[in-house]
Amino acid sequence: AVVSTQSTGALYGDKFWDVPPSGEGFIVNIGTLIEDITDRRVKAVRHQVRQIEKERYSIPFFFNPSFDADIGMSLTGKRTRAGERHKIFGEWMREYLPGVEPGLLGKTT
Repeated sequence: AVVSTQSTGALYGDKFWDVPPSGEGFIVNIGTLIEDITDRRVKAVRHQVRQIEKERYSIPFFFNPSFDADIGMSLTGKRTRAGERHKIFGEWMREYLPGVEPGLLGKTT
């Protein structure tokens, strides 16, 4: 997610942290797979937007690899956490997504 730094705060874990404005910048939230393939050099943070009494716009954008992309190794050639269970992105996503967004994919048989 990309968030304008004109926001008033963000939820990290179970606590809201102030995210003060810093000019015309943006905050980019990345997902766990990026953290995994960068050997945790780039950190993914669970986040949620707080309801405020101010008009704002949100345009979420999700950029994922193809369903059959190999996610087994990091950029440095180490086995990824995702790769311990799944070799391809689509298999990993089928397991990961219901845990973070229950009901989004519905039941699969």
